[in-house]
Amino acid sequence: MKKFLLGALGLLALTLAGCSSNKLTTNKSSYHPTALTAVVKGNAKSKTVTYQIDGGQKQKAEVSGGTYFFQVPTATKDQQVKITAGTAHKTVSVKHVNALGNYKKFAAKYNQMVIATHLPAKVQKQLASAQKTQAATKKKLAALAQTNPTAAAAAVQKQQAAAKQLQAQMATAKKAAKDDLLPTKTAAGVKNLISTKAVTVRGNVQDGKLIGLALITPTKQMKTKSGQKDFGTTFALLGGSLNAKPKYVIKKFEKVLKDAKKNSSSTTTKTIRSNGVRFNTGFSTDHLYIYMTK
Repeated sequence: MKKFLLGALGLLALTLAGCSSNKLTTNKSSYHPTALTAVVKGNAKSKTVTYQIDGGQKQKAEVSGGTYFFQVPTATKDQQVKITAGTAHKTVSVKHVNALGNYKKFAAKYNQMVIATHLPAKVQKQLASAQKTQAATKKKLAALAQTNPTAAAAAVQKQQAAAKQLQAQMATAKKAAKDDLLPTKTAAGVKNLISTKAVTVRGNVQDGKLIGLALITPTKQMKTKSGQKDFGTTFALLGGSLNAKPKYVIKKFEKVLKDAKKNSSSTTTKTIRSNGVRFNTGFSTDHLYIYMTK
């Protein structure tokens, strides 16, 4: 009788364990991120599931028709995600990715380039020329100071006056560009960094590192000249700030758009690579997406 009871209890425990595991499943045990996040999917016999990323704050995901999904922002280290539905638990891993670079340095470089685009065309040319000849000009002034100190002093005074005027013009340009600038600081996670009528720039920042970027624009904006200009300028500046070759990337992107028009049912395209940066393009019914990752 004792043996019978022990056997029955053991069978009951196995049955309950089986029921518990069937209450929660995942479609993978290990996830490789795409774009800015990894999408974890599965089935659960509950209204919601909770999940924790590396033992962090508990978050909830709704279960609809027995299916759930949630997004895990990518990071430069592997992450463990614990999922719970009632008494059932599952743990999956999300693989790491490489960072695009330091976010603060990237934002400073991008913002400087954006401000420059709001300067008058004549001033932009003067600034570009001055940057190219800066070392040579400095050397020339040093040599002039040895032979003609008075002329050198006058040249330096002239430079200082021009620099002061440029500083004032830069301040005006910065005000004009305020809606197009990246924040110099941002909290960790996936967030919209720039949001205008024409474009949205979404970034994933973790521990001060820029993990990935998404440039999003409504397809209706691409049908207008002003929308095309805003998109093209932002695309080129983001690529340039990541040290990619903007002209090469844009040329390849134009081919992507032509291919997409031929096959309107296609939502993804081949990857464009430039100087270690990957550009992936995707389409929805009303938006165009360009993802930038390492």
